[in-house]
Amino acid sequence: MNTLACPHAGQYVLRGPRVRALLGRSHLSVTEGAQKLCISRTYFSQLLAGTRALSPKVRRRLLETEPFRALAPTELWREPPLTEGDDSPPRPPEPKAA
Repeated sequence: MNTLACPHAGQYVLRGPRVRALLGRSHLSVTEGAQKLCISRTYFSQLLAGTRALSPKVRRRLLETEPFRALAPTELWREPPLTEGDDSPPRPPEPKAA
């Protein structure tokens, strides 16, 4: 059983598949989508993959920028629930005794 907390617990995570579909319908590449949001292509790719959490500034830009503003906030991102029990960050493993 994995006891580590979700790395984005309590943070907003982009709904990558929905945003990718929107980019496709709008005939935009990931690079063009990143340019519209004034962020790097690398950061946008990480957001689409779900490996980075959304900053408040990027959430605001998504709501204000075409074509992203065509989607409701709940369609653009999700806030994962906290894991059951302790919501503190996971502790590093104990060092092994020599």
